[in-house]
Amino acid sequence: MAGCGLINNLKGDNMKRFFYFLAIILSYSQFMGCSKDNLEVFNLQDNSPVQVIAEGGGKDLIKTNDYVQVPMKVKLSAPASKTFDVELQLNTDTVTKLIESGVLKDVITLPNSAFSFPNVVKFQYGSDTASFVLTISRTEIERVYGKKFALSYKLTNPGKGNQLGNPNSIIVTLDSKSLLTAADIHYLSITNSPASIILASSHNNYNTTPSGIEIPLGVSLASFPSKWFYVEIRGTTDSISNWIAKKILPANTIGLKDNEFMLPSRVQVLGNKSSADFNISVPWDIIAKNKDKYLAITVYLKDPTLHVINPKKNYTTILIDCANVVEFDVTQEATLTVNRDNNGGPNAGEGSLKFVDNLTSTKFLQSAFTGDLQCTLTFTRTLKIGAYTLTSGNDAISRDPKSWFLEGSLDGANWVIIDSRTNESFPNRIQTRRFNIQKPGSYKFYRLNITENVGDRLFQCSEWRMIEFL
Repeated sequence: MAGCGLINNLKGDNMKRFFYFLAIILSYSQFMGCSKDNLEVFNLQDNSPVQVIAEGGGKDLIKTNDYVQVPMKVKLSAPASKTFDVELQLNTDTVTKLIESGVLKDVITLPNSAFSFPNVVKFQYGSDTASFVLTISRTEIERVYGKKFALSYKLTNPGKGNQLGNPNSIIVTLDSKSLLTAADIHYLSITNSPASIILASSHNNYNTTPSGIEIPLGVSLASFPSKWFYVEIRGTTDSISNWIAKKILPANTIGLKDNEFMLPSRVQVLGNKSSADFNISVPWDIIAKNKDKYLAITVYLKDPTLHVINPKKNYTTILIDCANVVEFDVTQEATLTVNRDNNGGPNAGEGSLKFVDNLTSTKFLQSAFTGDLQCTLTFTRTLKIGAYTLTSGNDAISRDPKSWFLEGSLDGANWVIIDSRTNESFPNRIQTRRFNIQKPGSYKFYRLNITENVGDRLFQCSEWRMIEFL
């Protein structure tokens, strides 16, 4: 009743304060009761040490363009009473010895560089397992695709007085087919006619340059890489004689010698690119020397720094039909005349004859240029000119030819425009540029009409050469 009296004497704000403090006391009592029970549940063997045991891997793989990640687990004999670390070490020697002794069968090893994982695994207070990620080079998996490979890791130096359990090392066997599918493999292939023949003939499958021909080739990746890599390029003639015997190649085919072609030793594929281009070059003198034969060489890929080569598409064979590729500079067969010459005449130091003397160190200079210069070459026979070259002069770029057209004629009276150029440029001095004729035909007379230079009152050009196609 005394308690009731006390409550009756409390009014207003005093009554509110009384119930507030009573609620706090009751809540504290309940909290202490629950805390005591929880502490009893998590009494982790009075800080006694636990054993650390290697367990193995999981199945939730992560794949990228560079690697495959496999989750791995380490377990304890009981929940950890303290947070601690245990060290991880790769144990490749063990796997190698077991394979050599025959204990491990139908598996191979990968190089240590194929794997990466953390140096330590951390166990949190109250946990009985921990995990880490084993990262495996995707390229290394691709290189052994279809096979199983094994690795071993061991646990060492558990902290906070904990102990190594049994087993403290484990061998993990992985099937490359479970990590990647055949469609996942980033195969490298020759871009142009893989495992086939590229015929360079009659202006198909090659580009012409002043020094020779270039056959464009390339390397292609089945997917996009995340970083750049290199792939080696090689040329061989080992199969040529066998292919001739099988009548795959013509009987008059000969293999290109090492000093008869130019090929880069390796090609770089840039990051986030799936292809790269390269050329094989053959000089004109090699083609002319073998003008009644075919030249052949097989180009193949080798040793990429990333990814794997497709064994069925790693090569292509180049076959050059010299009779239909060979070109000849026939300028010296013709007689040159111009409608407006150098002030000193055709034989002057910068006269018109310097335009076709086959020396880029000399030049033809014409003053008071008005855009009506005509330079005519008269041949003693009808011939098909397929291309021509012009070489810029040695000084002011403003004197260079900019626009012109080339005509052909059988009689010197009736002319046909066979090539036309506008807004051309020669950025460098003594620079030779080749122009393939747009509408080639067979003519005896060829006339070059210079209609515009870069803007000077003088016109200059070092050399004009005419190239016959057979």
